[in-house]
Amino acid sequence: MSGNEKPSGPPVAEAVTVTKRYGSTVALDQAQIRVLPGETHALVGRNGAGKSTLVSILTGLQAPDAGHVLFAGAAAPRLSDRNAWRRQVACVYQRSTIIPQLTVAENLLLNRYDRGRLGLISWRSLRQRARDLLDVWSVGVDVDAKAKDLSVEQRQFVEIARALSFGARFIILDEPTAQLDAGAITRLFDHIRDLQTQGVTFLFISHHLQEIYEICDMVTVFRDARHIVTAPVADLPRGELVAAMTGEATALDVPGRGRPRPAIPMSFSTSPAYAWTACSTTSRSRSAPGRSSGWRAPVGAARRRWPRRSSDSARPTRARSPSTASRRGRVTSAPPSPAASGSCRRTVTTKAWWRTCRSPTTPP
Repeated sequence: MSGNEKPSGPPVAEAVTVTKRYGSTVALDQAQIRVLPGETHALVGRNGAGKSTLVSILTGLQAPDAGHVLFAGAAAPRLSDRNAWRRQVACVYQRSTIIPQLTVAENLLLNRYDRGRLGLISWRSLRQRARDLLDVWSVGVDVDAKAKDLSVEQRQFVEIARALSFGARFIILDEPTAQLDAGAITRLFDHIRDLQTQGVTFLFISHHLQEIYEICDMVTVFRDARHIVTAPVADLPRGELVAAMTGEATALDVPGRGRPRPAIPMSFSTSPAYAWTACSTTSRSRSAPGRSSGWRAPVGAARRRWPRRSSDSARPTRARSPSTASRRGRVTSAPPSPAASGSCRRTVTTKAWWRTCRSPTTPP
């Protein structure tokens, strides 16, 4: 849909004050979305914002506890009427739902095969119907190819064509670019624009903001199970979009937030009475320390010959357990810190630790 065109008619899909709970957890709290005909509408939010729950309600996989869903101004079908839901909406998930062992034609028309007089499947008719379907929606895939031999991009095109074959003109794309390279993303976006000119409406879910600004007309932001804002993409600056998603001011809006922070938020003197091993705080591994009750240095670390000082009668040692290391004065628990949430390991003598903590060079 071009920027000068205005959608007409009732919304293709609309969720009105939808609420969904799982026990004490509120997955959606009076959330709403309104998707107009012919547009590509983005749905964004951090993990846990309620996007997946909304998709399951829009596709009829579960019913809301409160609120309702409308398609073209009419109430949504009963959950048991799956054919009626397929004629209204379809979702192309990040993980393909086509069957790898079947051909493209068999996947496109699964359980809708033409049969002859004896009740046998007419394979010639099946292949012709599949070719006609792919030609209508501009999908260049061989109908006799096995689905397992297709690329991720081709499988997505086949799934879109299959959804459109039921009569649905509202397609939900859930993270469609997650497994695509740059060239495949460009072709996918070109295909989406072509389908828009043929009256297909898309709900586009993605964590990549640059894709939102490239392909989408409108954007709806969810945060903490609630609807935050719906606005034209062209009228919503990226900083405001990030702020709506996170509920916080962005680094571009707050002085000093854009400067890189030190990897380790502590300062230590150059005393050789302790050892320090720092790893990336952005990754997690089995050696990552706990968050709630502090942590201890890993047991059985490499031997270190500690300098003999009058104030610290250290000696070379290898502790077999944290309690043994603590009794020998070689290691102590450290309080949790932002650095402790990643993969960091610290080995420090007890006395050196307390000397460092009292050091004036330690930041508050």
